Amino acid sequence: MRLLRAELLKLTTTRLLLWLGVMILALEVLVISLHVSQEELSSLMQRSTQRDVISIAATAALIALIVGVISAAGEYGNGTISHTFLVAPVRVRVVAAKVVAGALAGAALAVFAGVIAWVLAALLLKIRSVPVELGSTDVMRPLFGTVAAAAITGALGVGFGCVLRRQTAAIIVVFVWLLVAEPLLSIAHVEQYAPGHAVASVVEAGVQGPDLLHFWPGLLLALAYAAGFAIVGAVVVDRTDVG
Repeated sequence: MRLLRAELLKLTTTRLLLWLGVMILALEVLVISLHVSQEELSSLMQRSTQRDVISIAATAALIALIVGVISAAGEYGNGTISHTFLVAPVRVRVVAAKVVAGALAGAALAVFAGVIAWVLAALLLKIRSVPVELGSTDVMRPLFGTVAAAAITGALGVGFGCVLRRQTAAIIVVFVWLLVAEPLLSIAHVEQYAPGHAVASVVEAGVQGPDLLHFWPGLLLALAYAAGFAIVGAVVVDRTDVG
């Protein structure tokens, strides 16, 4: 618990979460404002459209992944990891604390993103005199899915950061995988089993597209990816020198 509190303190006392929160706020204000202002009233009255309006909150899952990577690999780049291991020589415990802290930070970012998206969308819909359906189960479900997905990606990012231990390289690999590698998997029709698609199936929370697994298989697969990277990351950190 002391290690966990220390990792949470590191995350909350740096400006990383603050700036990411500002970025989420600015992005949601821009996207939701444009969506609501340009959509026809007949379309905005539909629950599916209102669900799409607040779906921008799902970006929190990607941001949580980056937070996890930075919280793990960033310490190697800054040279503070040696001090961490001097205080806590059992490295596996350090990695475990980072994984839990990454999951909590990811969930917190998703809650923030979801609340901002919901409130802003409700306000703009009211301004346009559109009946607000944001409280319905099928609209709210993806917001809860986003919280779960962001917790998973936060933990996954920590594990991946521990494997590479190079912040810039890890972030580049993440984006290359999501933007290039996973789309290429569609050629073999196996993209739904990739990490990004598994997380997306958690975000959708039952409102699945044709290229996604159902919620529960997707959730289990996403958790397996997070656990796998955490275990491999712990082994790598435990067996390699600091530097």
